[in-house]
Amino acid sequence: MLVPAVLLLVTLGAATAGRPAPGLTPAPKTPAMDAIALPLVSFNSDQGLGYGGVGGMYLYAPGKTPYAHAIGAQVFFTSNGAQNHYLRYDGPQLIGPLRLEARLEYRRENRSPFFGAGNRSAPDFRGNMDDERYNYDKGSPGFWVRLRGRPFGPNHPLQSYVGYGWRYTQVSPYAVSVLAQEKPIGIEGGPNGQLLAGALWDTRDDESDPTTGGVEELSLRVSGLATFSRYQYAGITLSERRYLKLSPRLLFAQRLTLDMLFGEVPFFEWTMTGGVNVSEGIGGMNSVRGIERNRFAGNVKAFSNSELRYQATQLSILGQPMKLGVVLFLDLGRVWHPGVPNGPWHEWHPGIGGGVRLSRRAAVVRLDYARSTETGRQRFYITFGHMF
Repeated sequence: MLVPAVLLLVTLGAATAGRPAPGLTPAPKTPAMDAIALPLVSFNSDQGLGYGGVGGMYLYAPGKTPYAHAIGAQVFFTSNGAQNHYLRYDGPQLIGPLRLEARLEYRRENRSPFFGAGNRSAPDFRGNMDDERYNYDKGSPGFWVRLRGRPFGPNHPLQSYVGYGWRYTQVSPYAVSVLAQEKPIGIEGGPNGQLLAGALWDTRDDESDPTTGGVEELSLRVSGLATFSRYQYAGITLSERRYLKLSPRLLFAQRLTLDMLFGEVPFFEWTMTGGVNVSEGIGGMNSVRGIERNRFAGNVKAFSNSELRYQATQLSILGQPMKLGVVLFLDLGRVWHPGVPNGPWHEWHPGIGGGVRLSRRAAVVRLDYARSTETGRQRFYITFGHMF
């Protein structure tokens, strides 16, 4: 559970400069930067006491949408030695019409979850995330960089992208763990490079906080010797996101995702999806909320996210207007993996819950409470940006 100790939203700068002519009313100034800093405090049986901070900065400029530059950073430690640090950049029109996106990160997990493969993995698991049978130690520094553009003009809905990602994964299984017993592909760890490519048909009215339209996406990733990878495999991701305005304040949002992996797939990729917005699952704050992170894993993953978003009111924080919203959601997900029991096609894992959204222009803070209807266990999440 992540708990915000302090929430700071600072707006600096102005789009206008100089002094007004004598006798004229000064033109209202438009802030040129939004910055959010959020100290984090956490405690759970998984990672112990956690502390650190996460922040985002959005720089605006005329003609640049949804912003000119965005920088995000996080520094996070836990008392048992886990770490999660990253630095991310996004320049929507940095190189002419091309968008440059990049992320540098380091993760260290003394207890990274692994329950085996398939939609019915670890039937004896009872919710103790400290159980060494369902954990292993992992270190994984890495980075990715991506170029995205609109080949038919800035207002055309078609986008395409290419990129490259690389990660070095260190795997240390516990002797009694499921991982040590099953010894799947990838237990040796090592380098994993991917070539990335994809296309989107984007008709949203706003990228950061959409109210109408949608996004259809097809993405590919390929890993092999030529990409400086120890493993040779490929992945395809299909995604659909839709936004339907039911009233001036009420919105229905829907996401459907299907991810398929083929070849010599390392086990630590079983939980990853491709695309512009990478997700983990099945289980966790980016796929099925309320279910333990990466609870179900396999070569094929599918999940659905349905949200009712209501803009409750407008607030003024530090003299700047902000929107306060509430959300109700239903998440469903399942996996398929060869050679293990997966159950019938209709056996999906649900999570339900609600949350709060605090937003200003491109900056959105998300706080969610979720519950698994299968087990009754609950989870809390806090992060930046809508889930989709």
